[in-house]
Amino acid sequence: MTERDAAGRNMQDTARSRTRLRLSWSAGLSTRLLILTAIFVMLAEVLIYLPSIARYRQVYLENVLSDAHLATLALDAAPDNMVSPELSRRLLSHARALAIVQRRADGSRHLMTAGMPPSVSKRVSLGNPDFLLLIWDAIDTLAAGGERVLRVVGPSPRDPATALEVLISDTALRQGMLEYSQRILILSLIISFFTATLVFLTLHWLIVRPVQRLTDNMVRFSDDPTDEARMLQPAGRRDEIGVAQEEYAHLQRNLRITLGQNERLAALGAAIARINHDLRNMLAAAQLVSDRLAGSEDPGVRRIAPTLVRSIDRAVRLCTQTLDFARDAKATRKAEIFFLNELVLELASVHGPEHPGTSFDSDMPGDLTIFADRSQIFRALSNLMRNAAQAGAQTVTVRAETTEGLAVVNVIDDGPGLPDDIRQTLFKPFSTRPGAGGTGLGMAIAHEIVSAHGGVIELVSTGTADTHFRITLPQSAAAPDTGGGA
Repeated sequence: MTERDAAGRNMQDTARSRTRLRLSWSAGLSTRLLILTAIFVMLAEVLIYLPSIARYRQVYLENVLSDAHLATLALDAAPDNMVSPELSRRLLSHARALAIVQRRADGSRHLMTAGMPPSVSKRVSLGNPDFLLLIWDAIDTLAAGGERVLRVVGPSPRDPATALEVLISDTALRQGMLEYSQRILILSLIISFFTATLVFLTLHWLIVRPVQRLTDNMVRFSDDPTDEARMLQPAGRRDEIGVAQEEYAHLQRNLRITLGQNERLAALGAAIARINHDLRNMLAAAQLVSDRLAGSEDPGVRRIAPTLVRSIDRAVRLCTQTLDFARDAKATRKAEIFFLNELVLELASVHGPEHPGTSFDSDMPGDLTIFADRSQIFRALSNLMRNAAQAGAQTVTVRAETTEGLAVVNVIDDGPGLPDDIRQTLFKPFSTRPGAGGTGLGMAIAHEIVSAHGGVIELVSTGTADTHFRITLPQSAAAPDTGGGA
């Protein structure tokens, strides 16, 4: 498979994934929203249904007591408070009862029955109903009722001084509760459907559609961030979604500007790298000539030769630092285990002759090792030590210790300190004190190297007495290695 075919297949896979994303937004979220709304409405209906069905059962039993009281009034009109069996059956049928016992305040008691009363399955008291107990009894009737005989006990709704005991079959009660539940269910489904539809349409218009538009724009914009036509046009809303649209549009504008600047800087950096490479070769040849001039017997030539050598050295250092800054520290990192003390002693031997007025000291355990790219750590510490010497420090001390798997390196000098305006941009490229003569890349390169190793470089303190930098690096070989690795 050619690279072009692979790229085409990757583009097709990306297009399919984005199509699935659009379908997920258009179908999945809307469908889930509709279903959840219906479920929530049904849940609310259930919470309303339980008290309603309990109340239905309570009213039904109270009506039974009321009808039973009316049926017992026939006993008062009959001789000896007795009625014929035929009339008794008719009265009990109208009262939906199997037997009725009436107790009055004067202590009299009347009984109406059409035969031997059946055995009672459950006793129900209507005197002081409890809310939760009513709900439980209603559920019990729906679940286990239909063939039971209930003894309903309570005061007559027509005469509270009269107590009644009524035997009834709960078949009609349960049937009525089922029919009532069916009506409630149908009504709940209708309410749930219309409510869910209205809520769905409202939320789809207010939330889903704007979010879908925002997501589609993200996908389109990610295909070509430099195309201004793909930028989101905010709808001018004042709510949270409107704020999100405004902020995302602002992010797109900043991203386009940044991409344009990075593209120009990348082209400029590539050109500078090529120029520096060629210039470095030219300066190397000039350095050889200047060395020969330094050995000339002509007094005039010998007088100007050191100045020429220093100028060429600064130019070579400028080219070297510029190329180092253009190089990706992560991509070129090759880690190894080395002794930090040996590295610092090597740095002192290099910078000592270069800065004869500065003393370079070290204070650290001889067996302290770290796992890192030795050449890059060398370059980072070298930049710190050189900057201190160039700033006028008489003594530069490098101290190191280990703590919790980290190597902490402190670089302390007795120089004049850093100006306030430099501290804010210390680790940014081309940030240097006026008249220092440096490139302003040393600290930026040190910061990039330390960050590429998963470490931190920071300015601890600075002043007229001393300046203190601290570098914290992972010590073991388990440190994150996103670069070339050894």
